[in-house]
Amino acid sequence: MIQVALIGDGQLARGVASALARRRDLSVIGPTPRESHPMVLRSGADVVVIATTTLLHDVIGSIETAVAAGSNVIVSAEEAAYPWAVDAAGADRVHLAAIERDVTVLGCGLNPGFVFDAQVLTLLGAHGPARRIEVSRVVDLSGFGPVVAARLGLGVSAAQFEQGVHSGAILGHAGFTQSIALVAHALGMPIDRFERSIEPIMTEGVSAGVSQTDVAIVAGEAWFEARFVGHRSPATAGLVCRDEILLDPATDDALRCLIEPGIRSQAGSQHLIANSIDRVLSAPAGWLTVADLPPARPVVSTAH
Repeated sequence: MIQVALIGDGQLARGVASALARRRDLSVIGPTPRESHPMVLRSGADVVVIATTTLLHDVIGSIETAVAAGSNVIVSAEEAAYPWAVDAAGADRVHLAAIERDVTVLGCGLNPGFVFDAQVLTLLGAHGPARRIEVSRVVDLSGFGPVVAARLGLGVSAAQFEQGVHSGAILGHAGFTQSIALVAHALGMPIDRFERSIEPIMTEGVSAGVSQTDVAIVAGEAWFEARFVGHRSPATAGLVCRDEILLDPATDDALRCLIEPGIRSQAGSQHLIANSIDRVLSAPAGWLTVADLPPARPVVSTAH
């Protein structure tokens, strides 16, 4: 029996628990509230899923605790998808600890973890090196709770939005830098710098959505452009939920992949994490990325 422990008791952790409930070969601990986290992190479960927050510095201590207890770890925090872009020393420390304990750490979700990185790399396998990559995602934000809404900058005036971006209280959608850096590392592509823009989508004086773009500059040219548009009511704003990847647009080698409607944010993240249990258990030791592993897939047959 494989033991999986869920750290966190929010929407994501509850969704992962629901997705795992159909498997009779798993024993699931949690979801667990904050006061139970220290005990569960030290439980020595086969896999610990940390589904709590966004920033690496908020979860790295929990990752280290679980690794020290001999657990494999899956982390939903966007910055954990490619931690070397945020804290290279911390990522190396955890990587070496995971190798010593013969366990795997993986940052995984829908974005990062699939749309802007794993799916891009898969398409590049059938395309070859791309001189330009454009990925865009239009998302319905109506199902997100107040914490995520505040981080995205919803429900505030234009002035408050600008102030929040400046102070760091409004992050928009985190993880684009990690996705792009992950793809660049997998391809051996050196990035000169990143450029970012983020703007509110206003309705009746308050922000009902957000539009942001992150661009990686390589050899002085835009190489990877990641665009995200999220709205509380996409249809009323004339938006269609979709995921789109363009490789070498406006050339004879152009390749376009469109998913319409786009993959649902919460459900997509829940299933990608739940469907990563087995690929983490069979992976080499260390802090890995989705570029190092086979695609996530559901386990259809289960043990009695």
